[in-house]
Amino acid sequence: MIEGHAAPAEPAGPTDAQEARLLERIAAAHADFESSRADLQESLDALRAQPLLTDEERRALEDQASSGALGKEMQTLAEKVRDGEDTWEAVFEGRSPHAHLMQSHLTALVEEHGEDIALAWEDLVDAELEKGNDLDAWRDV
Repeated sequence: MIEGHAAPAEPAGPTDAQEARLLERIAAAHADFESSRADLQESLDALRAQPLLTDEERRALEDQASSGALGKEMQTLAEKVRDGEDTWEAVFEGRSPHAHLMQSHLTALVEEHGEDIALAWEDLVDAELEKGNDLDAWRDV
């Protein structure tokens, strides 16, 4: 220590009251997180309980794909589904070894409806922001 100078004081820690407020805020944030997580899980469970395609949608898809109206690859995929080699659910969920057969059809859909998809995405993001959800990082996705 240099003569005539006092040693630096130890930094003061939080007071008991400050620590209690901090713990209360952490507990409230944790409760809010758990509530949001439970709501999300409930929504996810409800979504998973719904069939991926209605019977009408399935028939329309099979008819269009089988006829070749959706392209040769989709026609091949429809044959695999019809023959029991695959299911539409497995294809759409990415579990099918034949999911790649949808690529040309999906590319055509994006080219045809790309602007509508972008607008719908913006509407979704705006609605979430209005609810107070911070999704700004998703705007550039």
